[in-house]
Amino acid sequence: MSIMIPQEQLFENLRLAIEEAVGRKMKTPRDFDFLAEAIFEKLHQSVSPSTLKRFWGYLPQYSTTRTSTLDILAQFIDYEDWDAFCREAEQYPGDTEQTVSASPHTISLQRRWYRPTLIYIYAAIMVLLAVGCIYMLRPHADAGVSKDTDHSNHVLRAGQIFESYNDYLPLFGVTNQENFWDCPLPHHEGIIIWSPEYHHPQWHNEGDRDSLCPTITEWWESADSLIDSRERELLTSERNEHLYFTVMRTNELRITFMKNLTDTNYVFLGVYRTDLDRSDSTHIVWERVAKECDIANLAYLEQLRH
Repeated sequence: MSIMIPQEQLFENLRLAIEEAVGRKMKTPRDFDFLAEAIFEKLHQSVSPSTLKRFWGYLPQYSTTRTSTLDILAQFIDYEDWDAFCREAEQYPGDTEQTVSASPHTISLQRRWYRPTLIYIYAAIMVLLAVGCIYMLRPHADAGVSKDTDHSNHVLRAGQIFESYNDYLPLFGVTNQENFWDCPLPHHEGIIIWSPEYHHPQWHNEGDRDSLCPTITEWWESADSLIDSRERELLTSERNEHLYFTVMRTNELRITFMKNLTDTNYVFLGVYRTDLDRSDSTHIVWERVAKECDIANLAYLEQLRH
């Protein structure tokens, strides 16, 4: 027996199901950026952070959420579309917590996102290996890429290659990251372990790959085909402006490992800070200020800030 559920309750059920699936509440701009990236990573479809903010009530909602957007959100938690999500919700009526918990789709997705035991065990093993074994600091052979690494001092040098972010994040004590492309360095405010993708379809991380990117120009551009050009331009401008002022406020440094620069691996490029003269609210130019990173003595990084 199915029971008609008010539309706003269905919206709330969808919000809660997504939050449960990704393991975090949508409360800050970083949360919505994270969710937008997660949706794109899984579905290769774009929902802008601003659209997500309006759906969660973080920004004023001037119109109803498009069915096409609701379809993407429902597909993110493994439903065929929004109608399928509504049908199942009506078949399992009850309070919000029961409705979310009753869905086998949500439970399945949650398992895939968390896998807590295996992830934590694996991360712990990686930390122990990082302390007792210098293998992970050894670059893989690759033509034209530097393989010079100071093993005795645990110094990373520009050109060193890692097959996966799981090979370098544990070296910095990062074992339970919420995402891998933008990880705060533990105990060092305003320093980020950055893992951009070269020529990302939305984040245009551009640089001279032949010189291992002495500068990286970063800007975001909406790829949402469901919105008109004026709204796309507004979202693009809003997000780049938010990024610029956030970076300026925190005087951010980025320890950078770039994916797809030479192949599908991650290449360590060095430590970067903003080029104040060439950055503005439309884009940020990151300049490399160190080709090495001594992971055994990270306090020196503070000297590299503006």
